[in-house]
This record gives sequence, C-alpha cells and structure tokens, in this order.
Amino acid sequence: MCPKDNPAERAMLLEQAQSLCHEHGASLLFLTLFGSTLYGTETPGKSDCDARGIFLPSRESLILNNAPKSLHFSTGSSERRNLAGDVDIDLWSVQHWLLKLLPAGDTGALDVLFAPSRDACTLYRHPALDAVFASPLRLLDTGKGRAYAEYSLGQAKKYGIKGSRVGAIKAVRAWLATHCPEPRPDERLGAHLDALAAACADNLFCFVVVVQNERALQLCGKLHISTIRMAELTRRVEADMRRYGARAEEAERNEGLDFKALSHALRALDQMEELLQTGKIVFPLRNRQELIAVKQGAYPWRDIEPRILERLAAVDALQKNAPFAGTYDAGFAESCVLACYDGGKTHTAEPANTTRFAEEFSIPADTVDAIQAKLDAAEREHGVKILYAVESGSRGWGFASYDSDFDVRFIYVHEPEWYLGVAPEEKRDVLELGIEMMPVGELDINGWELRKALKLFHLSNPPLLEWLSSPCVYREVGQLAALLRNFAPSCTSPIRTWHHYRSLMEKSRVRYWEKKSSIKAWLYLLRPLLAMRWIELGKGVPPMRSDLLMDGVITEAALRKELDALVNAKRQGGESDGFTPPPLTEAFVRGEWDRLEREAPPLAAERQKADLDAVFRTTLEGAWPDWPYGSTPCKL
Repeated sequence: MCPKDNPAERAMLLEQAQSLCHEHGASLLFLTLFGSTLYGTETPGKSDCDARGIFLPSRESLILNNAPKSLHFSTGSSERRNLAGDVDIDLWSVQHWLLKLLPAGDTGALDVLFAPSRDACTLYRHPALDAVFASPLRLLDTGKGRAYAEYSLGQAKKYGIKGSRVGAIKAVRAWLATHCPEPRPDERLGAHLDALAAACADNLFCFVVVVQNERALQLCGKLHISTIRMAELTRRVEADMRRYGARAEEAERNEGLDFKALSHALRALDQMEELLQTGKIVFPLRNRQELIAVKQGAYPWRDIEPRILERLAAVDALQKNAPFAGTYDAGFAESCVLACYDGGKTHTAEPANTTRFAEEFSIPADTVDAIQAKLDAAEREHGVKILYAVESGSRGWGFASYDSDFDVRFIYVHEPEWYLGVAPEEKRDVLELGIEMMPVGELDINGWELRKALKLFHLSNPPLLEWLSSPCVYREVGQLAALLRNFAPSCTSPIRTWHHYRSLMEKSRVRYWEKKSSIKAWLYLLRPLLAMRWIELGKGVPPMRSDLLMDGVITEAALRKELDALVNAKRQGGESDGFTPPPLTEAFVRGEWDRLEREAPPLAAERQKADLDAVFRTTLEGAWPDWPYGSTPCKL
C-alpha cells in the first residue's frame, strides 16, 4: 500500500522525521511524501518511500555556528540502489532552502515549494511557512533559471542526445555514413566541409574554424584539417564513437537504457513548461501516465529522443516571454526565515517597488515618470497605497499605434481604519484620475480598491486576470499580485471567462459592421475570438499579450503570417487608419462566428476556492505594517 493511503506508515515517517530533528535540537516545519509518490508515477510493489521536508535549526546552533544544512535518514544502503520498502527522509534547514537552493534553481527545492498542491502527500505543515507556499513566484527566478532543462539534459546526454559531446560525434558519423559511405582514396574533407557543417554544426561541439589560414572541422575539441582524407576522418570518428559512445550505441539498439532516468528527463521539462505557463506546478503531474510508460520501457530511444528535444525547444521559447514570471525576492525570503523564529509572524518590511517591461514593450522614460508622479499624487491625496499598476488596452495587448493613449489600471488599499466602519461596502471603491492630455501623450488612469478587486477575482473577472499578466508593470508592491497569479490557474472559472469574451466578441462584431475598414475594429474582434479558443483548448487564463495568444491557438502558418502583418500594420498606422482584411483572416473570423452560432463548447465548471480573506489580511498587514497609529476615542 502507498504511504499516502496508509495512516500507520504516515505516522511512522512523521515520527522518524521529528526524531531526526530532535536529535539535532531542531524543529520540523514541513514534511511531504516525495519522488514518485508525489509525482503520481509510483509503481506498486517496486517504488521505495521518499519523504522530504524543512526544519528550523535552534537559535543556539546558529549562535555557535554549528547549525546543520541538511539531515538524512535511510533504511537503505549506500552500496545499492533503494529497493521497494526502503525509506529515505531528507530534510533541509529553512535557511538553506529559501536562501541558497531556491535562488540557485535547485529542482528538488522547487518541487518542495509546490508540494502542498497535493494535500494527500503532506505529512506535516507548520503555519510559519504559509507565506512561503502562498507566494512561490517571489522565491524563484523563471527568467534566468534553466534548472529543470539542465537536469533533463543531464539525464539524457549520456545517450547521445543532440547538444552533447556524444550527440555531435553521433551526428557526424551518421552524415558520413549517408554521404560518404565508401570514400575514394583521394577524397578529402575540404570538398565536404561546408555541407557537413551545415548539417551537423552546433556552435558548441561541432563547428568550422580557421587554423593558420587553413579551414578545419573542430569536433569535440579535436581539429580535423580540411586536407585530411575522408577515409581518415571516418576512422577517427569511429574511434571516438567507440571511446565515448558506448551508451549511445546501446541506445540505438534500445539496450542499456536507464528508463527511469529518461522518465525524469521528460518530467523535468514538463514541470518547467507548466511553471512558465501557469506560475505553479501541480502534483500529481498531468502527464504521469506517459511518464510511467517511459519508466517501464514502453518506448524505444528513437521515440524518446525527439520528445526531449521538442520539449527543450518549447521551454526555451517560453522562457523568453513566459505568461507567468517569477523574480526572486531576497528580502521576502529573509523575512520568511525570520518569521519562523518569530511565531510565524512574517516581517512586513515593505519590499521595493518593482517596475518592469517585457522585451518590445518599452515605454518612454518621461512617460513612465509622469505616470509614477500621478500614482504618487493619488496616494497622498486619498491616503491609500497603490499595490499594483499596469498598462492595459492596446499597449498591453501588443498592438499600440503612435497615437494610442496610455491605459493605466491599478489596485489600491486604504488604511486599516477605513475597513472598520459599519458599512465599508457603501464607501466608494474606485479611484478615477481622469483622462489628461500631457506632453508625453494621453493618460487614462483609474483603479479598484482592494476588496473590490478581490471580489472580482472571485468572479473570474477577465480584465483583472489580464492585468496579472500585463507586459508593462509600472508598480508592484507587496505580495498581492503574486498571490493572485498563484491562485488564478486553478481558481478561475472557464465558463465565466469564456462567456465574457463571447460578449466582447458580439460587441466588437457590431463595431466591425459599422466600421468595415477599421484595422482597430478587426483586432478588437480577433482578441476575444483567440481568447475563447485558448479557454476551449484547456489552457487556462488567456494572457494579455496577443502574440502569446496566437502562439497558443493558431497552428496554420499562413494564417499566423497574416495576423502578424495585421498587428504590424496597426502599430505603424493610426487608430482609425483604413484596412482591408486579408482572405485567410476574414475566413477565420467568419468561420469562428459560424461555429459559435451553432453551439457553445463544453467547459469545465469546477474550480478550486481561493482563501481571499487570507489574501486581504496579508495584503493589508503588508501595506501598513505599523498600524494601528492610535484611534480617535468615541465621544458620547
């Protein structure tokens, strides 16, 4: 029986972990079943039992500088691999986990960060770590880290996968076998160098160099001058293949493969892709059945290799423009560590304001300064703190023209006393700074009060959800945006969001018929259609950026080319410039209209419930850490 289904085994693991901590004067903070049990890839009767967790070193050990970074218990042996029934418990200190492993992108540390998504595997959880698990994107760097991808390559490179030393030798060997199977005695490398490099060069292990005015092939650190005979090159490559490529040769025959390692390679890439697309990793893994099949040897190497390469390419592409991005916040991580020694109360020193713009979404510096000045003035005038401010509208969607205005939307919070009245719901919950023409352009700035924003989040309000993935962030303070991004993938209603975009599509359709030649009208019609498709494909919350929307739903190359041209025309023209839609684009729009008029697609109704009360309290405390300032006494 799996430990997650066996109360006695769960109790035994927890007792052993607590005993391990007690031996070192430490306290247990978190313990979860790990490995195949957490991933959902366990094999009955074959998988061992892994548990991983976090502990709090004693103050005394820290003062004496002898606090351990990790603790380990095992029933297995270092001389053999673990067998079914063996138990491994690995614990990290909270300092080592939050301050060292997570910023370094350690894959195991990231898995622990998202382990609470599978409640059945959690054996113990101290409230002191609640802020950590609620804000994972503040504790990792999705833009810089390739930890999962590098882990995957490490598992697969020994079998000669592309991008490795053995892979380069293997590729050249295959080219020689195809193009020069029986070279003539006088046939030399120079005659084939360009063709060979075109097919096999990778800028790392195989490329052309010039040595003393002579071109040469550099293959895995060895130089092969262009004047050598092809027969000699073939001999050298074969010798290197015998020296380095035994496993690759076995892989070609489907022998000697460590299928468990290859399943881990695929798992790591899928987890990275999920993290970049949704901002979280959910256990058990969505592709666990495929991973089990790979682990059991159901697929030959020739099928596994292209899957790994395809997913590596997908992860690399996603990392450039990830819908959900995490930036490691060292101050927040340190406050979480201190909270563990302070009864779980997170230190609420306000983090610095974050302003960021995705590549190709730059805003002129004088415009940013003017917007920040307006936000600062609103804070002073109304006694609020602006927690999150972004660009919405065409500039956030990615098709602003030279005369587009700046649509700035924000979320703000009042001082705690504002919420303590008899009927706070009757107070005004929006701030409209008005539309103002300035030298930098037309500014349209308004925002929602925190409680209003949270209520709309509960209702799966699409504009608010789009703000969370805006490529133009003017201000991000505290945990609010990160918490909502974390909740959004699992707590958003596909039905509600789909019908919102359906309504937008109908309104835009009316505008289209009124302004048949308006490029702006066409793009406003296309956006909701693309968002509806995104939802129907089960991809979750549609991103704000139109290019990411198209990446996720448009597979026809010719149509995508037309849509890109449409966006570029909008950027280069004015708001009302005329436009005649190209044939594939018009056919796509009419086809979508016809399909939607016939039937509505089946959509999932169930969703998880977010603890928005906790989000409200955490945000309020973080925004006003020094409250109360003292209250005015009630006079009779």
